[in-house]
Amino acid sequence: MTTRKKSHRVIAFVFVAALSVIVYFTFRNSKEDKVFVEPKAIQTSTGWGYDIMVDGKPYIHQEFIPAVAERHGFKTKDDALLVARRVIEKISTNQLPTITLEDLKELGVIKDSVASK
Repeated sequence: MTTRKKSHRVIAFVFVAALSVIVYFTFRNSKEDKVFVEPKAIQTSTGWGYDIMVDGKPYIHQEFIPAVAERHGFKTKDDALLVARRVIEKISTNQLPTITLEDLKELGVIKDSVASK
């Protein structure tokens, strides 16, 4: 085998080894940086609320409909989950996880007459 062929094989080996190391650390770091976020509906004394769970632990606990004057729970489990998903959407787009009356109206959780009270 000529010296030229040996040097090509060494270069190829070093390239494959370096690429393997880069791929390994890229995937390893991307898995460590990710968290599992899920909404969970909770039944309360006033109706429904929600928890935002991060890696199985409570991150946000909300027993009442946010942004309304009185402390009322959500009427349905689905309403609570809709709002919880909106909170997760805001967090994932680097926004504050606050819910406004406009959010609640958009989601159909409240009507205009409830919001004006």
